[in-house]
Amino acid sequence: MRITRNSPAVLFCAAALFVPALLSAQSITVTPGYTSIGINQQLQYTATVTGLANTTVTWEVSSVKGGNSTLGTITQTGLYTAPAKVPTVGTTIIALGSDGKTMGIVYVNVAPAGPSITSVSPNPAPTGNPTLTIKGTGFKSGAYVLVGGNSFGTTFVNSTTLKTSPWQGPAGTLVLQVANPGTLLGAPFNLQFVNAGPPPPQTISPTTASVNLGATQQFNSANATSWTATAGTIVNGLYTAPTTMPSSNSVTVTATGPGGSASASVTLINPNAPKINPATISLTLGTTQQFTATGGATNWSAVAGTITSQGFYTAPATMSSSGTDTVSVTGSNGTATALVTLLPPTPSITGISTNPLPLGLFSATLTGTGFLSTSTAQLNGLPIAATFANGALTIGGFASQSGTASIVVSNGSLSSPPFSVQVGIANALASSAAARRFLQRAAFGPTPTDAAHVQTIGEQGWINEQFNMPQISSYSNVTGSSGGMNTHFLTNAVTNPDQLRQRVAFALSQIFVVSFEKLIWNANMILYQNMLLSDAFTNYRQIMEDVTLSPAMGQYLDMANNAKADPVAGTLANENYARELMQLMSIGTNMLNSDGTPQLDSNGLPIPTYSQFTVTEFARVFTGWTYAQAPGQPLIWNAYLTSYGPMAPYESEHDNGSKQLLAASPVGATAAAGLTTQQDLENALDNVFNHPNVAPFVCKRLIQHLVKSNPTPAYVARVAAVFNGANGTPRGDMKATITAILLDQEATANDEGQSDQPTDGHFQEPALFLPAMVRAFGGTMTDQNYYWSDLAAQGQDVFNPPSVFNYYSPFYTVAGTGGLKGPEFQINTPDAAVFRANEVSYLFNQYSNPIQSYGPGTIIDLTPFLPLASNPTTLVNALDLTLTRGVMPATMKTAITTAVAGDTLGPLHQVQTACFLILTSSYYNVWH
Repeated sequence: MRITRNSPAVLFCAAALFVPALLSAQSITVTPGYTSIGINQQLQYTATVTGLANTTVTWEVSSVKGGNSTLGTITQTGLYTAPAKVPTVGTTIIALGSDGKTMGIVYVNVAPAGPSITSVSPNPAPTGNPTLTIKGTGFKSGAYVLVGGNSFGTTFVNSTTLKTSPWQGPAGTLVLQVANPGTLLGAPFNLQFVNAGPPPPQTISPTTASVNLGATQQFNSANATSWTATAGTIVNGLYTAPTTMPSSNSVTVTATGPGGSASASVTLINPNAPKINPATISLTLGTTQQFTATGGATNWSAVAGTITSQGFYTAPATMSSSGTDTVSVTGSNGTATALVTLLPPTPSITGISTNPLPLGLFSATLTGTGFLSTSTAQLNGLPIAATFANGALTIGGFASQSGTASIVVSNGSLSSPPFSVQVGIANALASSAAARRFLQRAAFGPTPTDAAHVQTIGEQGWINEQFNMPQISSYSNVTGSSGGMNTHFLTNAVTNPDQLRQRVAFALSQIFVVSFEKLIWNANMILYQNMLLSDAFTNYRQIMEDVTLSPAMGQYLDMANNAKADPVAGTLANENYARELMQLMSIGTNMLNSDGTPQLDSNGLPIPTYSQFTVTEFARVFTGWTYAQAPGQPLIWNAYLTSYGPMAPYESEHDNGSKQLLAASPVGATAAAGLTTQQDLENALDNVFNHPNVAPFVCKRLIQHLVKSNPTPAYVARVAAVFNGANGTPRGDMKATITAILLDQEATANDEGQSDQPTDGHFQEPALFLPAMVRAFGGTMTDQNYYWSDLAAQGQDVFNPPSVFNYYSPFYTVAGTGGLKGPEFQINTPDAAVFRANEVSYLFNQYSNPIQSYGPGTIIDLTPFLPLASNPTTLVNALDLTLTRGVMPATMKTAITTAVAGDTLGPLHQVQTACFLILTSSYYNVWH
């Protein structure tokens, strides 16, 4: 197997756990690279495919096949046509390979056309460092000029005039072009440079003037030999305006002399033309202003706002694209205009749809006044997403800290008063990190909702709630032979609320092991697993008896139809169940201290708990049981496996002689002769249950499954004392024992992280890893999920362990750790480790859809994370809280943030990369 990703990947994997990802050899190169293009213009792209047999590509514009009218279109031969308007978002050209995964991406910048030049003076210009006056249209502040390929800044005079001082050495004709900020270069203008020298350039003053119709204006130009005007007359510099307005009110006056020509601009004024008052004004959006006019003008109009026939103007409610509005009044003598500068209102927040905001990802709607489509928002001074609709503002982002926070909405420089909101659970009974770590112990991993609930009611409150919750999980609806139960197990683990019952039942199933290896049929496995779910919160003695009499265990360990010895036939009672009940389900093979450490004899050797003789005696106890028959039907000895309920006694096949039981048990070491089948079983189970080994043996196994692989003896001793009734509950009370395991000081010692110890936690076995991964994102799973075979491929075919010793041994020691136990590592072979990494890659692999799925039954929605990708630090912080409780080590977080920042394949791929790196890291795979 091989792990592949389309971007650099960083793995945080312990030795022998995971194999680093290999980069795929396929690639597509798109040419040309980054290019700027004007609206409606066309550009031909080509794609070079490497590593794919089929070199055809599908052309897309920003992940849309063939593009659209907003971003431009592209033919399947690579001819791109820019849109008629400049897009509001960045545009990418994508060549998607025939495998549907490999792609080449380049960016294209669609920009408006640049301004045009109508004249440059002086022209010709002297070499050196002349000051040029550029006339044209569409100039904006910040424009720059390209002179002979060299860029120079300009001084903005107005929209038709710029000044610049380029440096030019040799004489010649050079091309000038002007570009505004964000536009292409305008049309070229040829300017001749001549060697500087006498005569000096011709000048004229004034260069601009406003003249009434029929009035005069004197212009001066040294050494001028001739004067011309485009309208009106001029003699020796004395200009006389025409008496009627020409087609244009702009007149050019030109003086020509030895130094060339110089021109002045004259604006003709009709003294009887309408005038508007005020001519300029600044108004807040939605406010009003009374305009008045002279010159007989009465017809009012406005471009963006509204105005009455009496000149009463109302500014628009939303900002115009230019930030201004034009008010016009027209009469018989012409038109007058006023410029209205539109000002945004000061916003104010009056309410929020969600309070408190959830810790982590959130979305809420703000109500208030003064919100605009251009409004921005901040949470505790950090920008968050804001979308305006129907007068309200929808905000979204990631909140990393619980407590009181402030939201501020801004319209440019105008900001609302801070609006206070609670983030996370107020007066929480558990921190967010502690709540999530608790659910790693007590559930199949945390969901955001469950973590918030634990913070609200506390860990003890959550445990009590789980104890009082009716059993929800069941396998009763599963049909067929041995299929479907494992997929239903995953569905239950991801979706059902009785999480604690499921976790405990799953742990019990790995102590009281049965397997499809021998059962084959669903019916008996369903009875058995439903029994463990039902018994999870009862008493360990109850569990022992229910397991003993279950038809599944009767079949698996041969207790069913176990006949008493027959001296004639030379047969003896079957010892399988008797041996495994003691060895694996109750007391173990060696005597233990109350803290789980072994008792030693005078020679320093372990003391056995039982002998072969003891096994033989208990085998005699467990004779005379057969499978129950349908109601009303007689028992049949040697009956075939049924699913009618617990096994039934068949007295004639029971050995009712005296038996020697466990001497160390305070309950009857000798079973009297003449007991019934049921009495003998009850007596023997009491004898085992009350053995001093049961509490430390069973409690240590449960701690290993729920909390950590290497509990200290003190931890085992504290829980064992509760099992033995130290808190006043009956011996073997499962509720008291589970509570003690989950809330022990050693279990909660590192709830806030940053003080991890080598003995902390346990490796996530496959049956925990899969549900936890889906639950962390609030995902869903149904019985159509494809994961049962994935679990089997990783050594944990649920309900089908390879032997009575479970999927792995509780005594397995991890090499190179100085003797630390790591039971689950036994099945994490190199193949299984690579399979797990591939499993993550396959789930987080939809290249264009944030809805991630693996088959029809599993869904994770990454949509809320996409807006965070623009800030890799924020994205990784969000996934840290989601997957690693917000306590990810700083070096790991830095490395993943760097990898995400270097991912150039877009926001979705950045999120997928971060998920992959975290989920395949050794830090995530070991619950600390």
